[in-house]
Amino acid sequence: MDEPEVLGLVEQYLHRFVSDGGEYVDIEQGISLGCPLSPLMGALFLKPLDDRLAPLLGGVGGGLGCFYIRYVDDWVILAPTRWKLRKAIKAVNEEMAALQVEKHPDKTFIGRVGRGFEFLGYWFSSQGLSVARKTVERMVEKVRRLYELGASDERILSYLLHWGRWVRCGLFGVFLVGEQPGCEIMLLPRF
Repeated sequence: MDEPEVLGLVEQYLHRFVSDGGEYVDIEQGISLGCPLSPLMGALFLKPLDDRLAPLLGGVGGGLGCFYIRYVDDWVILAPTRWKLRKAIKAVNEEMAALQVEKHPDKTFIGRVGRGFEFLGYWFSSQGLSVARKTVERMVEKVRRLYELGASDERILSYLLHWGRWVRCGLFGVFLVGEQPGCEIMLLPRF
């Protein structure tokens, strides 16, 4: 890219200082929490993964007949057979190695769709879609912290209303598309 102004803005986000108990510390790795550039940088950084998986998994040119979806750095691959899943995992591992990125072992799950799985704060299973247990636990912990910090009832209510809106949008903002071969349920956003 040959745009000095754009590169300057990106550099400001990447090289920053944060306060650590009154002392400013230079942050040399990562992007600031809540930085508006974060989703864009993640999308650009992981685009090679999308490019690698698109022809391998999808229906374009046959592929493996798998389903792949990614939101920033979280993704799901649904495969009709163990062999096809292994091929997809091999491609993911090769691309992650090329990008010099490690998968988080605690956030990696490989198993049958029928046993259910968590993705983006929701629990997907053959019984349907619900809020993940960890998501509810985090909400309860946040309310407990707000209460302990002396937050007003209005502040706590505002948080709960916002959280409830997020839950409803996720639960009711999708519709079922029917069964796909090897996958019990596919969900698509409602527009």
